[in-house]
This record gives sequence, C-alpha cells and structure tokens, in this order.
Amino acid sequence: MPEPSLPQQRSVLNSLDPATALVSSAQMRRLEEEIFAAGMPVAALMEKVGLAVFARLRQDFPQAQRIGILCGTGHNGGDGLVVGRELQLAQKGVKVWLGKPDLKPLTADHARYLRALGAEFVERVEALADCDLLIDALFGIGLNRPLGDPWAGAVEWANGSGIPILSLDLPSGLNDQTGEIWGCCIRASHTYALGLWKRGLWQEAALPWVGRLHRLDFGIPPWVCPAEAAPQLLLNPWPHFPPDPPLDTHKYRQGSLLVVAGSAAYAGAAVLAGLGSRASGVGMVTLAVPAELKGLIHSTLPEALVHPWEGIPALPPLGEKPFQAVAVGPGLGEARRRLLESLLQDWAGIPWVIDADALNALAEMGVERLQENGIQAILTPHLGEFRRLFPGIPPADRMEAAQKAAAQSGAVVVLKGARTVIASPRGECWVNPESTPALARGGSGDVLTGLIGGLVARRRAQLGQSMGIAELLSCACAGVWWHAQAAIQLAGERGLTGVDPAHLGEYLPKALSRLKVARTPGPVPGK
Repeated sequence: MPEPSLPQQRSVLNSLDPATALVSSAQMRRLEEEIFAAGMPVAALMEKVGLAVFARLRQDFPQAQRIGILCGTGHNGGDGLVVGRELQLAQKGVKVWLGKPDLKPLTADHARYLRALGAEFVERVEALADCDLLIDALFGIGLNRPLGDPWAGAVEWANGSGIPILSLDLPSGLNDQTGEIWGCCIRASHTYALGLWKRGLWQEAALPWVGRLHRLDFGIPPWVCPAEAAPQLLLNPWPHFPPDPPLDTHKYRQGSLLVVAGSAAYAGAAVLAGLGSRASGVGMVTLAVPAELKGLIHSTLPEALVHPWEGIPALPPLGEKPFQAVAVGPGLGEARRRLLESLLQDWAGIPWVIDADALNALAEMGVERLQENGIQAILTPHLGEFRRLFPGIPPADRMEAAQKAAAQSGAVVVLKGARTVIASPRGECWVNPESTPALARGGSGDVLTGLIGGLVARRRAQLGQSMGIAELLSCACAGVWWHAQAAIQLAGERGLTGVDPAHLGEYLPKALSRLKVARTPGPVPGK
C-alpha cells in the first residue's frame, strides 16, 4: 500500500477540535499559509469568509437596513468589503469609510467593485452616524502597537456613536494573545471569529470589548490545524464528570473526603466548603475544624462527621481514616501554616485540593514543597493568590500563566475569574467559557473547593488507589463548569444579588439535574 500523504498523516495525528481550540496569531498564520500553499487562492478564501459573515449577519441583525463599514487597508478590510458587496446586492444601504487610500491589491479590487455597485464611500467617519449597524473591518490578527491616526479617532467615534458594532475576527485594537488593548479598542456588540478562535478573545481582559462571540467555520481541513497543543474551550464538560454510580453502590464506594477548614473568625468558610462537598455526591464528608465550630457544623450539615481540634491543630494519621481526598484552606486563619505543615508530613498519600489560606501558607513555604513531598494537588487561586504563589510568572496572559504555574508546581492550577483557566503540568489547558458576576462574592470559592474535593474523592473511589493528573484535571474542569452553570441558573431565578454562597451550595444538585436533562452540546455563549 502507498504511504499516506502528509495531509493524511497530520489528519490522523492531530486531535485538536476546531470548535474549541484557542489559537495564537502565529498558529493561525501558519494555518493560512498551508491552505494557500495547498492551492486555495487568497481571493477564494476571502470570498468564503465574506459570504459566511454575510449569512450570519442576516440572522443576527435582520432589521439593519443601513450598514456602515470601517475598512482597513489589509485583508480584514477586504473581508468587510465582500460583506458590503453582498449587502449592497441584497438592497441594503451600504456606506464605507476607508481610513487610508493605500489598500492591498485584493482589497482595492473589492473597493472598486463595491463603488461600481453604487455603495457610498465617505471621507469622514461621522458620515456613518445614520447607520443601523457598523462593521469593524479595520484590523485582524497580528496587531502589535497602539492604534494611531486615523484609526484611533474612528474607534473613539464608533464607540461613542451608540450604534451596534460587529467586529470581524476580533475587535480592532485587541491584543490577539492576551486580550488586553493597544491603547484603544472597538467595543463590539458582536464578534465573529473567522475559522478558529483566537485565544485573546477568551481572555478575561477581553470581556469588555468582544460582546457576543460566534465562530464562523470556513471549511478548515483537519491536516492544517495546529500540530502543537492549544488551549481549549470547555464546551462539552460531560466527559470530565465521574460516571453515575451503579444501582448496588454504597457510601464507602462513593468516596470519603476530609475538609480542613474554618476558624473562629471565618466559621462560615467551613460550612460553605461542606455544602459544596455535600453537593458533589461524595459518600462521606468529614470536617476537621476548631472544637468551637462543632455545634455549627452539626446544625448545618447533620450528616457530616466532625474532627474537632483545640489549641495546635492535629489531624488523625492517614492510615486510620480511609479518605480518598483532602480539601484544605477555606477560613483557616492563623492556623494555616501549622496545619499545612502537619498535612505535608502525614497526608501525602492522597490528592489535595488547596485553596484560600492554605494557598497563602503554601506561598510562604514555597510551592515546590508539593513536589518535594510527592503530593498531587489541585490549586485554586484567584489572581492575588496566584501572584503570591508564583511571583515570577506574569499573569497578563492568563492561559500561559496557568500553564507555566502548573509546570512549575506539578499541580493542576485553577486560575479563577470570569474566564477561569484550568491547566495541568502536562500542558493541557481549558477555559471555562461562561460565568456570571454573581460569583464575585466572598465564600463562592469555598463552595467550589468542597465541590472539586468531593468530585476527586468520588473519582478516586471509583478508580481504586490509582489516580493521575488526567483525572485531577477532569475533576477540576467538571467542578468549575458545574459551579458556574449553577450560579448562572440561580441568578436567573433570584437575580445577581440572590446568588449568595449558601444558596449556591444548596442549589448545585438541582442545577446539575437540569443540565443533564438538556444534555446536548450547546452553542457558544451568545450564539
């Protein structure tokens, strides 16, 4: 048999999903170069892109009759002009503002034809003020400096016009890697990513600028997808969840979790972590708390076992309790360093979920202690905790930062935020695509700690004693997604101010039940 061609070989080797992959501008440029080298004309690709944008635009903006196009000099501007041509042929009113006259040849051809069709070309961007929709076709990927004149003035006017703005590929002025802006940026109401998602669109810094996100597929062959790893959108979380228990299961086969949390000043943190762990479906929950909190725990979590301590905290030796995982950190207060030292000595045989005060203690001790003690862990820092844990890692690119932190610590890193990033030491990286500002409340993270801890204990009980980084990563992904989706549902019922952590912890099982009923691969948020 003949040897398979290079495209066939790469098709087999490549496992990236175009619907979820978040590529860099360099990866996207290499992809386009391979498409062109294989015989696809640049003009043909521009046609495919423009027609796809036009079709989607008619769905999203059916009432728009007058459309203004802010057109750059390169191929992003050419894409906009192709869309303008189709709009003009569909009897829409089209106005075009060309920022500069020195267009690339293909873009110039489309501009000339659009003029011939009768579209109006205007000298001043303010002449677009009577439009129903603006199309931002100024700059695509690869921008590496702040916008100058006339672009900056056009962006300022468009943002202040009150007219909805559709950006092609990404809002002009957005850093396609970090999601930060180059001085100024189009504030889009919709962004149509062309071909593959650009990673900057899904960075937390991009949220004020991108609006509702949609990806338009223009038929990318699998053999040109990036061969190297890329972060992924967590659009289908179900493979990350532990399997449902069999009918003949019992509590000991559903896992046992130890939650080490709470102090006199932060008593509620232990309760909230307990609520999260209870919602996970884990078979047994034991809370190790100061003795004075025992009554509170029993009154709010009557099914939980309580291991109280007094004075210097001490924990039972690992061999005496068959725990599958330990979640440590919420509300520990001043006891955090002593507790973590005790755990490091005696509890290295099971996976950890580390949050809050335990992260602060770990930052004081050095994150390298985890690998020195042979501990597999999930770290769940917010940005401030991340900076303390990993002072040498710049957090501007949150995906890259989480990946570097995971490699440095040997742990799964959950960098929390509006776009939570989950990364493993092996290089995998997932981005949770949807969240809600309702989670920006003290205690929400404590619920997440207990939830992920319970999922880890359940999974490890199902697997026996063997549990690797891949399983820890899956538990973190499942917990982050479930936690966010529950908050979104609860906000829909109670409003943003009604998603307090206690209600969230109680609501998690109901949310998951609803999500399972609707269990079909859903659209990207806003699609």
